[in-house]
Amino acid sequence: MRWVILFLALAMGSVATAQDFDDAVSPEAQAAAAMRSKRYREAENIYRQLLQRNPESMTNKHLLSHALILQQRFSESDSLLRVAYLQDSTHPGTFWYFGISAERQDQYSEAYGFFRRYIQKSEQKRLQEFNQSAWLHAGSALRRKMHTKGITVNEWADMVYCYESYLQAQPSDPMVGSIKEFVDAVRLRQPRGGEKLLWSEQ
Repeated sequence: MRWVILFLALAMGSVATAQDFDDAVSPEAQAAAAMRSKRYREAENIYRQLLQRNPESMTNKHLLSHALILQQRFSESDSLLRVAYLQDSTHPGTFWYFGISAERQDQYSEAYGFFRRYIQKSEQKRLQEFNQSAWLHAGSALRRKMHTKGITVNEWADMVYCYESYLQAQPSDPMVGSIKEFVDAVRLRQPRGGEKLLWSEQ
């Protein structure tokens, strides 16, 4: 009988400890964990609660927009990002998530423009946490546009520049070899005059 009582006491203590741990985890950490495990609706609900507490938080606006993007609720995400832009038109993060949204919708010109503005705003603010993959996103947006609509000589030049900037910033990326191969190949296909480069890479 004493063993049963001891077992129940230990079990209840474990439950209490687990509950205490859950209570100790911040809402931000809970939302981040939900995003990592693809529980986007759960993360959305937490970010909405955080925004209710602090409506001015740009971070939570951006993270909520990301949760909406990953649920393919693009119009809601873009509306929220427009609110963030009106609050602070110089914040780089707003352009980053606008770019992610456009990218997910196959809006290549728009995605390129947003990632380029993210880079520009980040350089102006001299952000230490600048996301170097913006170069990759910008170059890849033009690459996809090249596949379907074609790109001008100026777009061709900036596509190459974006990829080279990424290679310089991230030399250990596993994709370096394939990116270099593409850059070497596309250099030979510079469009002339008013022509566009339409190339499927086939």
